[in-house]
Amino acid sequence: MAVRSVATTDTLDTFRTTFNSLASTDIGDPASLSTSASSIVGAINEVNTSIGGDLAVNTFGHLYNADGSNTYTEFTVTVATKTSAHIYHGSGSSNGYLLNAKVAPFIDFKVGNTYRFDQSDSSNSGHPIRFYYDKDKTTIYSTGVTTSGTPGSSGAYTQIVVSETTPNILYYQCTNHALMGSRVDIDSSVFVGASFVDTTGTATNFASTNFAIAQAVALG
Repeated sequence: MAVRSVATTDTLDTFRTTFNSLASTDIGDPASLSTSASSIVGAINEVNTSIGGDLAVNTFGHLYNADGSNTYTEFTVTVATKTSAHIYHGSGSSNGYLLNAKVAPFIDFKVGNTYRFDQSDSSNSGHPIRFYYDKDKTTIYSTGVTTSGTPGSSGAYTQIVVSETTPNILYYQCTNHALMGSRVDIDSSVFVGASFVDTTGTATNFASTNFAIAQAVALG
């Protein structure tokens, strides 16, 4: 962008041509905006509204949410027919969860924080969220998890308090239907399904070999 200036001694015509050049070349034609706004300021406001939340997360990370000013992080849950954007599209239920209007996103939980899944929207009726160790819901995880109300009714939610002993991987899924949700990753110290891979690519489950490992360490 060129520096443009008009001296107090310049003519009105010089001011006019300089200003017109600024508007058409440096700023651009508002008609070419790829937003619904009709002005530069309007376009900036529209963009800020659409990406502000993501920018806050990317810039500041996860803020501690139990400091008295904000006791939990809330996700607004709705249910809709799965699209190809859902990780389990074509498997399980034909419906899937949306969190804050995002299709079954992967979520990161931080130790010390509390997360609430608001299921007040009527589309949640019959689709209570719970947490599981695996996507197929073999074993439920209930430590630090509380529920309130009936999904689809005002005030209904499922809430989880994350601690150092919360498994590092969980899945939020519907108790009544298969594969509606997705995965949660947690920076805790409890690892689920950890395994070692040798030079041949063969995986060895940590849980099944922990005694052998401890014995090997003890024997040197």
